[in-house]
Amino acid sequence: MALRALEDHITGTLETIRFPLWRRRVPPEWKGYQAVFLPNPSLDVQQRSGTVAAKRDPSDAPQSLGSTPQGSPRSGAVQTINNCDITPDAEEPTGTIIQDSRGSAVLEEDSYLAALDFLAKHMACGAIHDSKERCDAPKCMPETRVAVQDEILSWVTDGHTDADPKRILWVTGPAGTGKTAILGTIAERCKEKGMLAATFFFSNFSASLARRSKTYLVATLAYQLLQHERLGRDGGVRAHTCQAIRRDPAVLQRRLQTQLDELILQPFRHAASTEAGSIRQHQMVIIIDGLDECDRVEDDVPVGDGSRERRTKEDEQGEILSAILHAAKDPSFPFAIIIASRPELAIREFFNTSAAQATTRELFLDEKYDPGADIRLFYKAKFAYIRRRFNLPPEWPGMEEVLFLVENASGQFIYATTVMRFVEGPSLGSSTQNALPIDEGLRTPHQRLARILELPARAQQAPGTMARSLEALDILYSSVLQTCAEPSLSMQWVCAIRILGEGHAHGGLALAAHMRAWLERSPGEEMYALGPLSSLLYIPPPDRVECHVFYHKSFVDFFEDEFRCGELYVSPEQAYDFVAQRYFQTMENHLDIGKIPSDMMYYTLYYSPQGLDLFVFSSEEAFKSAEPAMLACDVRRWAQSFARVGTHAEAEEGRRHYSRFVIARMFCAVHLRCTMLRCRRVCKHWREAILDVLAKEGWAVPSPVDLFRDRWISRDSTETMLEFFVPTPSTQE
Repeated sequence: MALRALEDHITGTLETIRFPLWRRRVPPEWKGYQAVFLPNPSLDVQQRSGTVAAKRDPSDAPQSLGSTPQGSPRSGAVQTINNCDITPDAEEPTGTIIQDSRGSAVLEEDSYLAALDFLAKHMACGAIHDSKERCDAPKCMPETRVAVQDEILSWVTDGHTDADPKRILWVTGPAGTGKTAILGTIAERCKEKGMLAATFFFSNFSASLARRSKTYLVATLAYQLLQHERLGRDGGVRAHTCQAIRRDPAVLQRRLQTQLDELILQPFRHAASTEAGSIRQHQMVIIIDGLDECDRVEDDVPVGDGSRERRTKEDEQGEILSAILHAAKDPSFPFAIIIASRPELAIREFFNTSAAQATTRELFLDEKYDPGADIRLFYKAKFAYIRRRFNLPPEWPGMEEVLFLVENASGQFIYATTVMRFVEGPSLGSSTQNALPIDEGLRTPHQRLARILELPARAQQAPGTMARSLEALDILYSSVLQTCAEPSLSMQWVCAIRILGEGHAHGGLALAAHMRAWLERSPGEEMYALGPLSSLLYIPPPDRVECHVFYHKSFVDFFEDEFRCGELYVSPEQAYDFVAQRYFQTMENHLDIGKIPSDMMYYTLYYSPQGLDLFVFSSEEAFKSAEPAMLACDVRRWAQSFARVGTHAEAEEGRRHYSRFVIARMFCAVHLRCTMLRCRRVCKHWREAILDVLAKEGWAVPSPVDLFRDRWISRDSTETMLEFFVPTPSTQE
């Protein structure tokens, strides 16, 4: 027992120097500090008047700092760090631990800070519940959503005492029912009570790509756990997490379950049982919100023929759920887990499996939580604010009008929120304040409320049904769009933002400034088209480096659904035709390098959906509509702007590839509508200029034979043409 106690003491004290010290520079403050590697239980370890002795093979020790050992050092070796050298002891060594009260702390702090720094570089800072990015995130107003909050908190604190305890709580419900607001408030309340372990809030409309991807999930959770005050009291979990990072710096390149095992589960397995038990005794929770908004797919998977198949967002979400379920089933994992998402098919199917049902409790946000009463309180607070801002009478609006709005909301907070944004109008000083609808009947909050109250009556359906809720939202969204001077143009802009935003989702930079350079035929068109929609999306001021952001996914669902959108609907083909045509019409606006970054072009082109290639018009009519702009373009200047990026010696490889891809795609696209007998004027205009400019810039270009085969034998794809366009790096500055 005494020997075991001594080993445990050494393990806890010197964990931070278990890795081979001769492979790293020794800090000055470690000089003269004699260190003992972690003992191997199979070795003969004994305590002799303050010294620790361990038998070992002398050949295991390196001869000096930086030397390469003949094999891995045995964990029982005793070595001395002295003047930045590590020297072997005698054959029968005894190493004395000579340190002051500060020595161990210095080593532990060094390892801890290094681990935090490592995780911070691979995490999604904006996904944490109290991050700067979420400063305006929705929260439950006081005295609202009380019943559902109490039920969730009761499960966190006492759920482990249930007859059939569950480790996972799935909070689900239709779009707009307030899931994110509820979990944001729960996170704050748990933090106040010391029960919050970690959070991750996914968001597919965030300016941060990391909040749309599984890649940053484990690192973000591990970072929060590593710096958690309660987990740092004993140090066992913290020390083992630091060790895992030192042992495998590439751990975050592994699959999600392996990351979770190495950085979270293994440390708890190795930590003292008292520490894990203490955490479980005072129930702590990990919160993951918006799982259905994890839609950034980064990895392809190999298939049998050697090719790779693109994963789907459902694959990514399923991998996250499998890893979480794996953790929840581990007896050493001390946390409860709350997951919030829409009941989308793939997620619903996962939670319907027997393995998930054995571990999961479902909480569906429906009428039993009386959302109508909470929505009424929300209206009351918002109308009070509008009355003060616009100096309206205290009796405005009447109770009858408020009850009508409550009924129309059908339990959807997004309906109530959109109504109040519309009634209030643009905030003071915002970029949309002077972009009010052309309709003079919508100048004041009273007029805008009257417009909402005049919306067509819905069909009679069972209260609280999904169809009834969606119909109310559809009528509201349609009404707001109809306030635009040209609703069809506004819809084209909205769809274009969605298309170019998909490029942003995969790594491009779809900033509002880039959108304006691509889409505006004349200055101010953005505000003309989108200004009246300020209740549905955020429009950044011109002086801010920000993206357009849809306030809620339910609006995207609306305008992408032909049945719901009705006569306002813009098909994907029409939207891509609009984006392509505007690119040629506005080329003078963005030919300067940087106006539209080459990576934004690349990602928009590369990640176009099947059959919707940009610059490949959907019909002859769409092509003819764009033909005058394509002929008027300064193609030589366009080609030079991409060619010079690709040939500059200091251009990074990625940017050089972006330029090659864009040039090859355009070279193919302008030729697609040509016949074997005759090329169109557009094709000749573009191809001749591209070949001439690139040849003068030192590029390798398709030969006459390659061009003959492309025209008369078989059309080359972008991938094939890419092999012909090769820049020769220039050495000039």
